[in-house]
Amino acid sequence: MDEKGKMNTGEYEELIKEVEANSPYKRLSSAKKKWMSVSEMGELLGLKKTDRYWLVHKNFFETKEIAGKMRVNIESFEKWYANQIKYHKVNGEEPGKELKEWSYSVPELAEMLEVTDGVVYDLIKRNNIEVVIVDYWKRVPKAAFQKWYDGQSRYRTKEDKKRDAEMEAATLTMPEMAKQLGITRNQVYGILNSQKYQHFFEFVTIADRKRITKESFQKFLDGQDEYHLDPANDYEELAMEENVALANYRRKKLAQTGERGRNGNLQYLTIDEAAFMAKVSRSMINVWYTKGYFPVVKIRNHVRIKRKEFEAWLEKRNTERGC
Repeated sequence: MDEKGKMNTGEYEELIKEVEANSPYKRLSSAKKKWMSVSEMGELLGLKKTDRYWLVHKNFFETKEIAGKMRVNIESFEKWYANQIKYHKVNGEEPGKELKEWSYSVPELAEMLEVTDGVVYDLIKRNNIEVVIVDYWKRVPKAAFQKWYDGQSRYRTKEDKKRDAEMEAATLTMPEMAKQLGITRNQVYGILNSQKYQHFFEFVTIADRKRITKESFQKFLDGQDEYHLDPANDYEELAMEENVALANYRRKKLAQTGERGRNGNLQYLTIDEAAFMAKVSRSMINVWYTKGYFPVVKIRNHVRIKRKEFEAWLEKRNTERGC
């Protein structure tokens, strides 16, 4: 209060709040509504009178007669609404929120696996996959689908197909291995089952097909002298290569990468190829060409060494060192 005993604005507002808080006549917050009329339920779903009472008599949700009138329990109605997809609110959330959290429809599975609805129905029947019937339609619990999916590798989701493609790029089939070595498929199986060679190989299964990792195939090529890459698979320039050791090096590189562009050619060497020929590290080749011992060309992010000049320099270097 001021000197004259009058309240200031802040004190006045605090007094009003205190009176309102302790008043027996203050307005209480309304209790949450638990029941609604059949008419209100029908308006929510846009149903006519006959359809409203038909739905009530199906006992999908709790109903009760209150003061002589049928009432619908709102909580049980919302629970039913979240687990069906046939009825839609005129204004409000989409139906089936909970249903979609724990189950898939057949069209959803068909889209995931990139097959037709008919294939999904056939898979359900042949594999005895658990289903539930909702609004006369079959749905598959997500746990049941995952259990079936994890137990097979033929059918794949879009995401897994992308991962499979990456794995396929790093692996070989048995026929591909046979072609690489210029032998029959039966001979390949003989190699894979041989105690002499089987320790080299690692396998993965993609879409129900067993495949060999390219890394383990390379270990096999490097770890024995009986089998070699078939020159019949060479591209034109590789077939013309007169340096046998370099040609074999390039064949192995090609088997690893599957990309011709990772190899040199008759006129140019890659840094790896130059290091292989000189029996030194890549870093030493970098030091040498930086010092200008032999000419190089740069193509985008790649360095290529002029082969004729490099071989001449290497021969001179070896002569001077008495190699």
